[in-house]
Amino acid sequence: MKLLGRAAATFDHALNILLYAAAGLILVCLVAVCAEVLMRYFLNRPLIWVVEVTEYTILYTTFLAAARLLKEEGHVKIELVVDALKPRAQALLNAITSMLGIVVCLVLVFFGTWSTVVHFREDIPTFTAMEIPKWPFLMIIPFGSFLLLIQFVRRAYEYWEKAVRISK
Repeated sequence: MKLLGRAAATFDHALNILLYAAAGLILVCLVAVCAEVLMRYFLNRPLIWVVEVTEYTILYTTFLAAARLLKEEGHVKIELVVDALKPRAQALLNAITSMLGIVVCLVLVFFGTWSTVVHFREDIPTFTAMEIPKWPFLMIIPFGSFLLLIQFVRRAYEYWEKAVRISK
């Protein structure tokens, strides 16, 4: 059991580090957009790469922070319905929705990995101004989805245990 506790603590620590990385990417995005505005409107020298870098930054930020957000129960949910239920029913509903999340994450991990490998093997570039390989931008999808999958498993287990405890 100590091993499982250490693994959970390590995973939580990794989620914290990835959250800080996502925050750093948002700051990079902020600076890039400000630089673009200054260059475009004051120096008449637009930076053509800013929009593309911002798009990829948003993609990375989403998948780096999603698992941590789920850990904190920060995702959008309709609490009006859930709050009307008894505590055991709430726990069961949360366990079931977590299991559905596990299925969705499995699909994202599988197809995200498959797509990343295909883009890597065939050296498919982005069809934008920078024309760089696309696979580094795709690989965050299976990576982030795998982390989210682990967090959904943890969440499903916690809510299932809670439902069992309440029923006793």
